[in-house]
Amino acid sequence: MRRCRPLLGTYVEISIAANPDCQAGHLAIHQAFEAMALVGRLMSFHDRASELSAINRHAYRQPVAVHPWTYAVLVSAKALYMATHGAFDCSIAPVLQKWGLLPTHADQYRLASRAPGRLDDLDLTPPGTVRFKRPLRLDLGGIAKGYAVDRAVEALLQSGVRQASVNAGGDLRVLGPEAIAIHVRDPADPIRLKLLGHLSDGAIATSGPYFSQHDSDDGMRAALVHPKSGTSITAQKSYSVIAPSCVVADGLTKALAVDVDPTAHYFKKYQSRAILL
Repeated sequence: MRRCRPLLGTYVEISIAANPDCQAGHLAIHQAFEAMALVGRLMSFHDRASELSAINRHAYRQPVAVHPWTYAVLVSAKALYMATHGAFDCSIAPVLQKWGLLPTHADQYRLASRAPGRLDDLDLTPPGTVRFKRPLRLDLGGIAKGYAVDRAVEALLQSGVRQASVNAGGDLRVLGPEAIAIHVRDPADPIRLKLLGHLSDGAIATSGPYFSQHDSDDGMRAALVHPKSGTSITAQKSYSVIAPSCVVADGLTKALAVDVDPTAHYFKKYQSRAILL
């Protein structure tokens, strides 16, 4: 059984193994889609009413209580930031706003004159409170989609599904022992797909500049940002990571794009493998 729905700025496809109870299968897939939609509502930078937007507005002035899923993504984001020595950094939203790749909400201008912080300035207090030591503007677009895929898989498991795949625009997780073919776009010709191999019980995510890059007055820009230099990563390369979870795979593709080192120590730490094309 296979279903596809537009979510999270892409098309999400969920496939589950044939089940004689079609109604149960439909319900399982529906619940998986609903879990992903909730991640989008909580963590969208574009939605001024999202929980992430509230964090960006208020967390420098006061602690903000957040949903457990938002808190979990922020915990993962800070852990990845520390493990990669800043190669993964979701506090680069001001750069993307400056380039016109993210919206600028009117109530954010009040912080524009103050020195921006880094992810070191993100304070997380269990069970779910967020505070900024210095002004920050977080964009979870580089990690939340992977987390949404993981939540969808968890929803399928809770519904009794044991063999499935969830694919959100290249963020893919396979549930169960049956391997499926995995493909990535050829960075030299993104319309073409290249077979990487087969994957079971694991996740893969891929990042690349080929669809977001555009000409600007300052040269070529893309949505991949080098957080330490504030420059755009526009090399015609594909950055893929295979990991046990999609949230880790998604985040580590950004670190791979920055360091361009498939042997970096953090891949071993996260039991993952990098593929650079």
